Amino acid sequence: MKAKEWAEKKAAGALDEDMPEDADGQLHNPDGSVFTGPKDAKKVSLINMVPPISKMDAKLNDLPKCEHLALSTNSIGAIGNLSALRELKILSLSRNNIKAISKLDGLGDTLQQLWMSYNSVEKLDGLSNLRKLRVFYVAQNNISDVKEFGKLAANKALEELTAVGNPCYEADPAATRAAIIRLVPTLKILDAKRITGEEREESESKQE
Repeated sequence: MKAKEWAEKKAAGALDEDMPEDADGQLHNPDGSVFTGPKDAKKVSLINMVPPISKMDAKLNDLPKCEHLALSTNSIGAIGNLSALRELKILSLSRNNIKAISKLDGLGDTLQQLWMSYNSVEKLDGLSNLRKLRVFYVAQNNISDVKEFGKLAANKALEELTAVGNPCYEADPAATRAAIIRLVPTLKILDAKRITGEEREESESKQE
């Protein structure tokens, strides 16, 4: 809605709280606050850029208020230092060329979701300090040893994991699912399917 249209509605008796977020003629963040420039952005989307992004350079640290950074579908080979993004909650790095998870310790008190599907990750190191991590997508990577998922037990807040499509699923998907449930006791959802109490009990019995 244009500012002029709102002015007309206001004159007709519309309440201030009914004003659409765009009626003042300014750009807004998703929460309705006024967007004044990149340093004020709460969501930054750099998906499928042309040419594709190949490196996470220091310029990303010029986004101190960013809560959601989307860098999926590029050619990023390694995770860059994002320690200046002290409000970052969601980091999307799916569909890149990343082989190792690293340099995330600085996000330990804020990062809640990490999207890493469709990369080349083999080991699940570099995640233990993410104390608020609730959602982790790591489907379609190169994790061949299901025991790697045991490292996620250190992430006490982790509730949702997507891991299907890794080599460790190939021989026996059901056994792999049971093993992950056993290895990560805080999980509530695995591969978009809720974990039942019965399923968890069964996975524990298989260990015995």
